[in-house]
Amino acid sequence: MIKMILADDEPIITRGIQKLVDWNSLGIQVAGEYADGREALDGILKERPDIALLDIFMPRMTGIEVLREINSLGLPTRVIFISGFQDFQYAKDALRYGAVDYLLKPIVRDELMNAVENCLSMIHKDKGIDGGTAPLFGMENGQAQAAYDKLAEMEETTYLPVYMEILWTGGESRQEQKLLRFSVLAFVENYLEKKGIIFSKDDGIALVLKGTDPKEAREYLFEMLERIREEYGHRAGVIIGDAVSSMGQIPDEYARCSRLRGYFFFEDQIAVPVLMAGEPVFGRKVSAEEYEDCRRMLLEAIVAQDQEGCERYLQRFFRLVCLRSDGRKEDACYHFCSTIRMAEERVISMGLPGLQYDVGYLLEQGRATANYRQMEEFYGDYLRQYLRRIRESVVSSEKKDILHAKEYIEKHYQDNLTLEVLAQEIHMNPYYFSSFFKKQSGENFKDYVNKVRLQHALSLLVSTDRKTYEIAAEVGFRDARSFTELFQRAYGETPASYRKRLRQE
Repeated sequence: MIKMILADDEPIITRGIQKLVDWNSLGIQVAGEYADGREALDGILKERPDIALLDIFMPRMTGIEVLREINSLGLPTRVIFISGFQDFQYAKDALRYGAVDYLLKPIVRDELMNAVENCLSMIHKDKGIDGGTAPLFGMENGQAQAAYDKLAEMEETTYLPVYMEILWTGGESRQEQKLLRFSVLAFVENYLEKKGIIFSKDDGIALVLKGTDPKEAREYLFEMLERIREEYGHRAGVIIGDAVSSMGQIPDEYARCSRLRGYFFFEDQIAVPVLMAGEPVFGRKVSAEEYEDCRRMLLEAIVAQDQEGCERYLQRFFRLVCLRSDGRKEDACYHFCSTIRMAEERVISMGLPGLQYDVGYLLEQGRATANYRQMEEFYGDYLRQYLRRIRESVVSSEKKDILHAKEYIEKHYQDNLTLEVLAQEIHMNPYYFSSFFKKQSGENFKDYVNKVRLQHALSLLVSTDRKTYEIAAEVGFRDARSFTELFQRAYGETPASYRKRLRQE
């Protein structure tokens, strides 16, 4: 953890700074609080903090005098001054002696965090793990080059490139992410010791381990990630590449690892966030038929107002979307949006008002989610709303009866459905049921049944390689000819040409 001390002769100030920011959550430990300058200097000598927040005017020793002593002793502690005196001379002296910033009381949280961030940036730059990258990554950087020189001085060995990323929850501000990232970088640098070096690169972190077998590194890095989780309350993930024999091969292997970073979006579905480049992340593939079957059961549970079944199939659907997307966030958005579209069509076909969603908005919000857990919550709530919408719309006995009839058709469309069968199910006279169905749904019974069967046939045409006559029998048509005629009348082309066109597109 980054260590910081506070010094002010007014206890209310140090207590206020403690409460102003949740320092521990940012990986910063407040190692001491002091009431005068002499105590503060003694604390700095004892604790060797990375950062010191000092009041300029304190008993026994001013903040400026403490800073001069720090400089004369060659200590690396970075100093931020705080003062209630709005005097330019004090600020000028503070900056002349090397203070990072000068804050006026009362302290503003954002200004304080900006000053701390500047300190950490300087600290990490001194250690060679600043925002820049070494020449091997295409940029000039003196500190990073020194770290690579350290690798080059070692005996002939192999190098193991590793991509690392902190897995954010989505609740952190950009500034909080930067501060925590600084702390984690320092932790990892200390953890690696002589095993390798670390660089900050874009949003990721580049590790280079020396003479380490990938499988051995897996255990070592897993322990490191556990320590980070315990220390900072955040998960991190790594992708381990193949060992290379020269430093010149490191960038290409690191780039190969970083291309798999999309899997970290689905981190809640990954038991151990230690991935090996070239190895599958998930243990199995999901067929189109398994996926479509689960989606169909989910939609049927929604239509049937089966809350328990809806939740059960929804959880299974979440997992299948993850496996089907295979590390691609954009694909997951598509799967959810297409399912919401199908739910909308199903609800509208029942004569109920849909959610009238905006596809662009749904895609935009899905892309903005920080992780798959957030995406599940966002899209899952839309699907649950359809269940609630159907329930709320059942306000009269007639509405209940027509919904019951449509639910029965949805569940038994493969059977030989007749007016008599449905009328008996609804407890109506068959003649009356025919006019009742037409009045409530706006279409006659036979046309509605055929429409439902065609909708299920469409899904089978897209997701399977079954023959036309097999699909016709599967969805309840008595023969392939009548199926083809009805399909062409509804969609303007034969089932075979429809399938061919979709696959070409």
